[in-house]
Amino acid sequence: MMLVGFGFLMTFQKLNALTAVGMTFLITTICIPWAILTGRFFASVAGNLEEYPGVQTNSSLWSPIELNITSLLQGNFAAAAVLISFGALIGKVTPSQIALMTIIEVPLYSLNKEVFCIGALGTLDMGGTIFIHLFGAYFGLAVAYMIGKPEYTDDAEPSRISDVFSLVGTVFLWIYWPSFNGATAGVGGEEQLFTTVNTVISLCASCMTTFVVSSVLNKKLSTVDIQNATLAGGVAIGAASNLKITPGIAFLVGMIAATISTFGFSRLQSVLEGKFGLHDSCGVHNLHGLPAILGSIVVSVAVLYPTTKGDVTYPKGDYQAAAQLGGAACTLVFALISGSIVGKLLVCISPKNSSTPFLDDEYWTVAEKKI
Repeated sequence: MMLVGFGFLMTFQKLNALTAVGMTFLITTICIPWAILTGRFFASVAGNLEEYPGVQTNSSLWSPIELNITSLLQGNFAAAAVLISFGALIGKVTPSQIALMTIIEVPLYSLNKEVFCIGALGTLDMGGTIFIHLFGAYFGLAVAYMIGKPEYTDDAEPSRISDVFSLVGTVFLWIYWPSFNGATAGVGGEEQLFTTVNTVISLCASCMTTFVVSSVLNKKLSTVDIQNATLAGGVAIGAASNLKITPGIAFLVGMIAATISTFGFSRLQSVLEGKFGLHDSCGVHNLHGLPAILGSIVVSVAVLYPTTKGDVTYPKGDYQAAAQLGGAACTLVFALISGSIVGKLLVCISPKNSSTPFLDDEYWTVAEKKI
């Protein structure tokens, strides 16, 4: 999902495919070991070591870290958040800026997740709707806003070949999304079953709905809608995927998420760019931001009903709905503030000689200049 899914999803820019896949490779390999360290550190600060099996809950900040499948998964989750942020910036930042943003964003992601959301508020999030998608999207959007809209954007347009490669990334993400949402669910248990079924049903609904809504809004099928909004159900259902919400609710969530996402790509994105100067390269606001807000509301409502509980333990009991909304609000505000600060920093280290955006040629040796 990280390398093929995210990497190829971002290859739609006709002359920037090497940057899309190559920088995805770099970001992922920075994030995995760095997030293992920062995640465990901030979990220790918050006294929240339950998600690290084999670790004593009274371990100190500097106790040895046990490396296992769970810790590697936590590293990949952090990589997903940073790659979402990268999606808002692709083509507009240098490899050095990307590396620096990654190094700074990972501890911020861990701080928000472990200390603010889980430690202080008791927020639940099985599929990363709040911790990963909400944080990554609005962090990246804040950075993009600070960097500003490029004067020249013609090279950001797709070609037929780049669109096909991007759709390959979409299909990879769609296939593996259930394993992403349920990666930390108990093997063979009720929670894993709910996570898988709810995610698949929501993804099917978002795919079908996107085809319908896209054709209505655009008179034809919009390629960018199919590449992105078909995945919106996986984002929106993530936090509630391990709950007993029934397949009908999962289907409805997927339909609503796809509708919001498709409308974002078809109508809202151009408004934000034209009136507010927010240039969102990959439309992460539409695929990750808006569906994550929807998913935060869905899980807040779902935890109000005891019948949805299943095997899930609510750390805040009757106040879990408030914990969910509080975690989402905290994540949104922290992502915007920290992203704005990091964006200002990236502006300060921008190359003195302006480079042409959305071109691999600026930083790669390329075999051909035209596709």
